[in-house]
Amino acid sequence: MDASQSNRRVETSQNPSAFDPVAAMPAARFFGFEFRERDEQRARIALPLRPELFQGQGRVHGGVVSALADTCAVWLLLPAVLPERTLTSIEFKLNFVRPAALDRGELLAVARSVRTGRTIALADVEVLQAGEIVAKGLFTYLVLPLER
Repeated sequence: MDASQSNRRVETSQNPSAFDPVAAMPAARFFGFEFRERDEQRARIALPLRPELFQGQGRVHGGVVSALADTCAVWLLLPAVLPERTLTSIEFKLNFVRPAALDRGELLAVARSVRTGRTIALADVEVLQAGEIVAKGLFTYLVLPLER
């Protein structure tokens, strides 16, 4: 990882020049996530599609859709617990509503905060393609002290 990748900055309403650990993570770069917008209640991340993200039947692999939804939820919730705490996944339920296909354009994950407490954070996420729901999920995270 070169210096420009490890110091990736993302424009957000909270602090436009802040280092963003979610946008900088290697998995986000690998998948090609585009961090679009975030405020205290909602976040949006897009995923332009490419052949490497598909399973054998010409549809986006379910694990890719799951990674997009999970990343969007974390990107939304993490600023509420930083800098003293962090999040780790403890459960998620994702319902696949329709397959995502290359000819319908990018995927867009939209996360909404349900609750962020002392020990648990919860987000509702929809993954859309061409304005239609591809997947809908509920993501639960354990809030932990940040180890330095």
